[in-house]
Amino acid sequence: MKTKIRGVGFDLGDTLLFYRDTPLSWVSLYPEALRCVAQVLSRYNTRIVPRTNEVTAEEILSLVFRSWDHDAIADLPGAIEAFFTFFQQNMCAYPETATVLAALRQQSIPTGILTDVPYGMPRAFVQRDLDGAGISRCFDALLTSVEVGVRKPETAGYLALASRLGIAPQEMLYVGNEPKDVMGASRAGFVAVFIDRTNSGENHGQDFTILTLAGVQDIVTQLQ
Repeated sequence: MKTKIRGVGFDLGDTLLFYRDTPLSWVSLYPEALRCVAQVLSRYNTRIVPRTNEVTAEEILSLVFRSWDHDAIADLPGAIEAFFTFFQQNMCAYPETATVLAALRQQSIPTGILTDVPYGMPRAFVQRDLDGAGISRCFDALLTSVEVGVRKPETAGYLALASRLGIAPQEMLYVGNEPKDVMGASRAGFVAVFIDRTNSGENHGQDFTILTLAGVQDIVTQLQ
């Protein structure tokens, strides 16, 4: 591989950060978070009903309020705040996250995040997680699936991230922990990196496999 890497993109959940005691699919937590709306939420859980088109939190929570025969317009901001705050209570950064990002910063390598958010989660909540982990200033760009309008593996988000960083797709590395991360990155012309924290040996067509984020630096060095 002769590609020279000039920028690095990351997935967020279970790549840079994780939610302790919170499963990837939030379905088991619905009863506690919002006892009357599990049916509404299930229709928008992409782990149950995959989709590539994105919807907003306002759309989903409006349906939730209608299920309660409640005034969505008056109370929607407060409902959105309460809903996502419930799930964000146990956010943690992986031990090596800050170190790896700092090292890329020192190498003057632009970095960005492209993340699919659950239930149309507003950008402010993603920013809250980054702030809480102390890594907000480590990135030159942040794109969510709501802003892009589609979810991975659609290529639009990857291409938008590369454009935002001012780097050609073929000179971008993208690191993610799911098959869709790898497939979308490859289709967009990125160098695709699968972070396999459980050492499963899964092959989704990635160019590289790493066990922790520390492997990103090795790949970047190799492709300089």
